Amino acid sequence: MRTIPALLVTIGLAAALTGCAASGAGTTPSSCAAPGAASEAVTATGAFGKEPKVTVPSGLTTKGTQVSVLKQGEGREIEDGTPVLIEYTLVDGATGEVAQSSGYSGQTAPITAGADNYGALGASLECAHVGDRLAVALPKSALSSSTTSTSSSKTEDAVVAVIDVKRAFDARATGTPQLAGDKMPAVVLAPSGAPGITIPSWNAPSSDETHLLRKGHGAELSAKDTALIKFTAVTWGARGADASVAGSSWTDGSGAQTVPLAEGKVQEGVRKAILGHRVGDQVLAIVHQQGTAYAYVIDVLGKLSS
Repeated sequence: MRTIPALLVTIGLAAALTGCAASGAGTTPSSCAAPGAASEAVTATGAFGKEPKVTVPSGLTTKGTQVSVLKQGEGREIEDGTPVLIEYTLVDGATGEVAQSSGYSGQTAPITAGADNYGALGASLECAHVGDRLAVALPKSALSSSTTSTSSSKTEDAVVAVIDVKRAFDARATGTPQLAGDKMPAVVLAPSGAPGITIPSWNAPSSDETHLLRKGHGAELSAKDTALIKFTAVTWGARGADASVAGSSWTDGSGAQTVPLAEGKVQEGVRKAILGHRVGDQVLAIVHQQGTAYAYVIDVLGKLSS
């Protein structure tokens, strides 16, 4: 799957360089980035989910991020931490020319609203709804910055993103809580759903193990699928010594991750910990990698076709 961050880097370097016809007089996603003169100057025509014809006045500038809703959707609201499937067209506001697009082939990987890695673009999705077509006017500097600020006193050349919000996933595992396994790490959840893992004072099991913390009722994952997950991994040393967070998509700014489940695509212990589970499951997996035991807590958020 193609990912947006790499595309944005490309646009940043180059720039330093869709139902019915829509007008630029959009509405605002409540409490998030508001529309402004720049976003309202954008028009996009064509069917939702198909590449639109985007018209942007040349020499377009913006103060901060502006968001107008060109077509109102009726799906779920996007919140901070929500993984979202989108299609998009990026236009250089200085020239009015299309700089890049997602390809509109359904192959773009989900991005997580509000995740640091997506900067102002990810923040612009918050408060939108599935089915929306958005006109987002971004300061050009936002493409090379992790800032999510939507306001600025400085006027800059704009980059315009016309975004079709196609699908949203749960931001956390929503399954029914299950009894934890004996002699396993304790797991507590923050209000956001981010797990905290406490390693016990004894040794990890000598082989890989998987325990269900939440039982979901979504689609079952097979080796033909790509899973959408969030995870935290903590090292489990001898008698619980030297436990430390080895990685977490909750805190590293990346948001939800896609994991292909075919053999050889991902570390085998992690693959087996996800394979066969259902969307909505939360899994505690003890995985041995290069002589080190790790305790993973994995939230299974979605099933994608590879």
